[in-house]
Amino acid sequence: MLGDSSQDGAWVDRARIPAGKRVLAHTHPQDELVTVIEGTWYLGEGTKFDSTKLNGYPAGSFIVIPAGVPHFVATKDSTVIVQLSGNGKFHTDYVEK
Repeated sequence: MLGDSSQDGAWVDRARIPAGKRVLAHTHPQDELVTVIEGTWYLGEGTKFDSTKLNGYPAGSFIVIPAGVPHFVATKDSTVIVQLSGNGKFHTDYVEK
């Protein structure tokens, strides 16, 4: 939407995540700023994916995940659209393989 998250500078990306997907535990070296545009996005903290730790964030939610905090995400019954924004190259380090 704006800039390029693989380069330096300000950027805004939108991601469409199909129903029933999950992202294993990971961290980022910068704060992750997430706005839920459509659906419910599920987020949990920890070094291993654990569905019992997921909290649902419906459309309109704004979440800040601090740099270095291990977390994991999932979608359940419907497609989810999230908007991510930041400044500088976006990088993901997977804690869980």
